[in-house]
Amino acid sequence: MCGITAIVNLKGHQMPLPEVIHQMTNSLRHRGPDDEGYVLFKDNEPCCAGGKDTQPTAWHTKFPYTPTSDIAELSFDFNIALGHRRLSVIDLSEAAHQPMCNDEVWITLNGEIYNYIELRNELIALGHSFISQSDTEVLLKAYTAWGVECLQKLNGMWSFVIYDKKKDLLFASRDRFGVKPLYYYRDENLLAFASEQKALLQIPDNNIKENPAAIFDFLFLNQIEMQPEGFFKNVFELMPAHYIIFDIKQQKLSVNKYYELSFNPELEAYDAGKQVEYVRKTRKLIREAINIRLRSDIPVGFCLSGGIDSSSIVCLASEISKENKLSQLGSQLKTFTAINQTTEYNEAGWAEMVVKKTDTEWIKANCTAGDMMQELPKIIYHQDIPLFSTSTYAQYKVMQAAASHGIHILIDGQGGDELFAGYPPFFSAYYTELICRLQWKTLVAEFKNIANSPTSLAIFSKSLVKYGLDKILPKQFSLAFAKQIKAEARYLKPELLSKNKTTVNFAGEYQLIGCNPLLKDYFTKVYLKNLLRWEDRCSMTFSVESRTPFSDDIQLIEYIFGISSTYKIRNGWSKSLLRNAMEGILPDAIKNRTDKMGFSTPQQLWLKQVNLQMKEKITALHHLDKYVNAELLLKDWDSIFNGSNTKAQDFAFRYMNYLMWKDIFKK
Repeated sequence: MCGITAIVNLKGHQMPLPEVIHQMTNSLRHRGPDDEGYVLFKDNEPCCAGGKDTQPTAWHTKFPYTPTSDIAELSFDFNIALGHRRLSVIDLSEAAHQPMCNDEVWITLNGEIYNYIELRNELIALGHSFISQSDTEVLLKAYTAWGVECLQKLNGMWSFVIYDKKKDLLFASRDRFGVKPLYYYRDENLLAFASEQKALLQIPDNNIKENPAAIFDFLFLNQIEMQPEGFFKNVFELMPAHYIIFDIKQQKLSVNKYYELSFNPELEAYDAGKQVEYVRKTRKLIREAINIRLRSDIPVGFCLSGGIDSSSIVCLASEISKENKLSQLGSQLKTFTAINQTTEYNEAGWAEMVVKKTDTEWIKANCTAGDMMQELPKIIYHQDIPLFSTSTYAQYKVMQAAASHGIHILIDGQGGDELFAGYPPFFSAYYTELICRLQWKTLVAEFKNIANSPTSLAIFSKSLVKYGLDKILPKQFSLAFAKQIKAEARYLKPELLSKNKTTVNFAGEYQLIGCNPLLKDYFTKVYLKNLLRWEDRCSMTFSVESRTPFSDDIQLIEYIFGISSTYKIRNGWSKSLLRNAMEGILPDAIKNRTDKMGFSTPQQLWLKQVNLQMKEKITALHHLDKYVNAELLLKDWDSIFNGSNTKAQDFAFRYMNYLMWKDIFKK
């Protein structure tokens, strides 16, 4: 896990390229504190450089990518540069130093190619040889052997930039479902890539500004990062399952999609024989996905919320550890849980059941409202965007606890809900699917067992009404009507509302398009991508690599999406397939949980506890903003926080975070 950067000087004019790539890469030091490397090109000739954090032994090797110059002492005359900050995870030696090359092909990689051993053997059979034990070199040789098609062979998480000197092009890619980030910026003078937006802000005389459209989505629509261009205008996110080819000579950039997740559209009749096989194969694939993600040369720990997803991973990992005695797991698994002092939002009791079953070392990260307020500036800086909810803080505390206990790889259950159908909207989509297919017997059976589900008939009925309204009412409304349907709109100034389309989606999350189609939407569009983004930033803040088998194991994901939704919601149970696959592995109480929490926090309680601190922040910073009537919000403050208007409370929290973001990034 690392931080990567790249720049191409498009005009050929004098530019302090070594200084810029150095500053960009240093801004990502938290992503890779173990090593630092650069390669710069002048007249197509490479110059390898290092910095103060370059692994000492890397200076004394004889590899073609060995650093020979100090980046701080290089002159202006370069037109292409790649940068790298390394968190050493696989092959800790100097042989895995980056940027790495193979003849005329150079790479800077962030991520893990989990099936690198299998790919390495395949490449050796084709005649390739290796000088390191790293997955980076395997990816480099895979590109040499198969070109862009190498992406189809990868199982893992990645973002990378390859400079193919012979073809005079840049090839940049991001993994299928967005576990690892990649952003790019282009103006008339340069094209630049980076793992985080903050690195691109280091470019001198850049044209990066705040983006009113993203601010509107955040403050009014309660949405975040809905488009490739986010809070920083002119900075674009390379979306999951896409790659970029940049022809340097022609200065032509093309963005291409290389993968489309398919799914089973059929609502099959339940078959007990198929169920047995699905359960068997699901358990096998989950176990294999965890096992391959245990590949590491440093210790591995586990997030443990007490929910079905993380508990399944810990319990299976415990079995694997007992059978194989893996050195990276030590004599006892280490698990990390976010806790707070409430009863309703504290999952410690559930997590403790798993701890007792698996005999793991249990580290608890205590979360409080006061500590959250102290940590907010750091969280926002590392997220690059305002905080959306307090749950990100709980995840941040888990990663902090892991790093403080010497764990820099955590395996987490992110993606389990989107893969196995764990949210209420999936029930509404499935029930509607049953109605459309006239499956009345199954529908009656589901309604009889609805107490097992995280939804209810009332929620289902409400979702039908909302979906109907969404189909028959116009999408865009006047400012006056917008204020009627969203009370917090009264705090937004006309300037923000007038410049953006006031679009209302009555259906919300309840898109009644069928269970598997909705699962695909969650998995491949913004929902899972945003969760993975928060996870990436929270973990990398503390130089922790987060591994998510439910979000990126391609064999597991394609198999589950190939199964009819009939087996995913059954007799009222969410995640029916996963629950059955974990029979005898999970404690029964957890296998049969009907609530849904995750990195849950008592947000409304916390906001009331710190509302005066929030008020002080807004009072001190609202002069930075031109979109919100802060005077009116502050006038209403006491009535908002003395009452039960949770939407207004959440708006105040978002607005405070937006102001802090502006202050931190000077936008």
